[in-house]
Amino acid sequence: MTLETRDYGTIEYEESDLIHFTDGLFGFTELKDYIPLVLDENEDNTILLLQSIANTDIAFVVVNPFSLDPDYDPVLSPEELSYLHVKSENDLSYYVICVLRNNYLENTVNMKAPVVINPDKRIGMQVILNDSEYEFRKKLSSFSAVQEGLTQSAANA
Repeated sequence: MTLETRDYGTIEYEESDLIHFTDGLFGFTELKDYIPLVLDENEDNTILLLQSIANTDIAFVVVNPFSLDPDYDPVLSPEELSYLHVKSENDLSYYVICVLRNNYLENTVNMKAPVVINPDKRIGMQVILNDSEYEFRKKLSSFSAVQEGLTQSAANA
């Protein structure tokens, strides 16, 4: 199948590439199917673009939260684990939605409401980690991994 996207032009994909969100994502409940696109071929799926199939103007930059905070510890309810057809959180992939601003130092990630995916079943959901102190709008520049990258980029300039 092919899809004409705003950011990637025409892409080809298989039905098996799709990730289905039965309830959609927060604020986009009508959009159920997304294709994950790798933003940097040199990366190991740390940063993806979740491209909506139904509305090609909608795509989310998502980041693996463990690349930002190795101590990130999302805890899902038994109901959420059941919904995703797994017994353990270790069987899931986690991503946080990144909001990009004109000033890159103002970019934020939503650590409180990660996108959780069962990579085997190709299903996902967005959850709110109610019993956590994670932030909805945590500045990317506040993470040491990002600070190190900014410092290295400045040194190479």
